Amino acid sequence: MDIIASTLNCLKSNHYGERVRKSGSRLLRGPLFVAIMALTGCANNQQGYQKAFDSQHSLTQNQCAFTQSGDAIFKIVKQTFIQQGFTVESADLKSGIIKAVRNMDDKEDPEISYNIHASADISEVAGTETTISLAASQQTILHRATTTWWHLLWILPVIPTGTEYQTLVIKEGNITEPSFYTDFFNSLKISVTKYDLASKAAAARAAEKAEAEAIKAAAERVAAEKAAKLKAEAEAKAAAEKAEADRIAEEKAHAGKLAAEKITAEKEAAAIEAVRIADEEAAAAAKANAQTKKKKRSAKN
Repeated sequence: MDIIASTLNCLKSNHYGERVRKSGSRLLRGPLFVAIMALTGCANNQQGYQKAFDSQHSLTQNQCAFTQSGDAIFKIVKQTFIQQGFTVESADLKSGIIKAVRNMDDKEDPEISYNIHASADISEVAGTETTISLAASQQTILHRATTTWWHLLWILPVIPTGTEYQTLVIKEGNITEPSFYTDFFNSLKISVTKYDLASKAAAARAAEKAEAEAIKAAAERVAAEKAAKLKAEAEAKAAAEKAEADRIAEEKAHAGKLAAEKITAEKEAAAIEAVRIADEEAAAAAKANAQTKKKKRSAKN
């Protein structure tokens, strides 16, 4: 594979490009392509993929564990990808798989760009911690613009006739450098720290709100109890005053009744006394009349 990379890098060599432009020979590209395919076939015959699960070919430092929940880490990983310039192609919360891709230009060479594919697996372990596994691959792409010329006698380039653009993958494969994964997890740890701080701030605000609502509820309860007590006292006072007024009215009514009965009794007693006196006077008059008649009879005799 190193031979292939070296051969393909020749396309990027200024010396080689200048030689191609000067000679204008497109015939060299055919044999070069055949040579590349032949070398590729030789490389494929080595069947290196059989060691895909060999410990020497396994990724290192591409796992990290966090104490946050799986749902929280899933959101944070997705946000971290986006913050780092990746486009999230798919994100399945149920399986915990996030796939993202990024096209990145080389800062030192404008003709080189990188197509990076990354897959993150988020797995919650028995509700105690969440493990993140990251795997990534890359394609190193060469972007070359070549001027085409009209050649005098098919040899000497004289007049430019156009521009040919070439895009060629000069390197691809899995990203195995531990620093790539370390950078990702360092960015993720920063995001997790921010998430924890935001969660604590939200919890503090929620606690303050709950405390304020509890204080308000307690004040409203005290005010309601005080109002109920004042109302009960006012009602009790009004009832007592009414009872006292009723008692006084009843006593007055009773006293009036007794006075009326007394007057009636006195009138009845006076009437009886008048009848008695009248009877006595009648009896005295009758007695006197009888004596008078007796005296008259005695005088005649």
